[in-house]
Amino acid sequence: MHSTSEKNSQEFLMAEIAQTATRSLLDEVNTTPKPGLVDLANNGSHRDMTPETFYLSAKALRDFWGKCFLIGTETGDQPPEICFSRLRTEGICAETKMLEATEGINTHKGAIFTLGTVCGSTGRLWKTNGLYRDPSAIAAECARLCAVAVKEDFLAMEARKTAHTTGERLYLNYGLKGIRGELADGLPGVMTFSLPCFEKALETGRSRNDAGVLALMHLIARGTDTNMISRGGIETAIKAAEEARKLCAEQEFSVSKVRELDQAFIQENLSPGGCADLLAVTYFLYDWKEAAGAL
Repeated sequence: MHSTSEKNSQEFLMAEIAQTATRSLLDEVNTTPKPGLVDLANNGSHRDMTPETFYLSAKALRDFWGKCFLIGTETGDQPPEICFSRLRTEGICAETKMLEATEGINTHKGAIFTLGTVCGSTGRLWKTNGLYRDPSAIAAECARLCAVAVKEDFLAMEARKTAHTTGERLYLNYGLKGIRGELADGLPGVMTFSLPCFEKALETGRSRNDAGVLALMHLIARGTDTNMISRGGIETAIKAAEEARKLCAEQEFSVSKVRELDQAFIQENLSPGGCADLLAVTYFLYDWKEAAGAL
């Protein structure tokens, strides 16, 4: 048995962060069905990925999450921009390990940025009367961490007026800020939609898998996933979000109808990859908070 002090130690929490984050990635890929995404039923709209690809990636990234937590603890008294800069540097190293493990396939680049920031924020909140377990506090810290850097990113895009990436093009053309904006705004998709939805679904007796499916559908319904727009265009993405909203609004949520939507997404070559990353964050924040009760 571990004592309370041991369970609150930096080393213990780093290991717990790594375990919880890794589980969230595995739970995300295993959640089935997921429209257009790799799951246990099919590979969605992806021809170069399978669940095994994600398993290899998750294993390669396991130590990264603890390092993010450590960076957060080491910069807890420093300006948030310093912490975020170090997280970005560590994230580049993590991307290299991911690509080595997957032989060049981009499985978790978005998760490295998103979940890495969440883990870093958790570290910065360490020793603050348990706030490092509170999803709302973690989300707010994420906003503080990346607000300056993200604002600078967008200002630079506007000054160039030329897009170097799909994300930049969507921002310049439609004002869509993607996952960077999501973090800078304090994870509104997770805090307002997916996490409350996931918790309520579990409370009403749904399985963890089906609760995850429902949470994902609420994220897709927002219509802000830049991966969807880059693959299918703005009109197709809007229509897909409307279909997701219809399913979420039904009195009795139907997983079988999600399977039908999966086939429709595959035909349209749609993949809500950003929503998948936020689903992993949802799993992480829920499990991280719940673990507090077991200490």
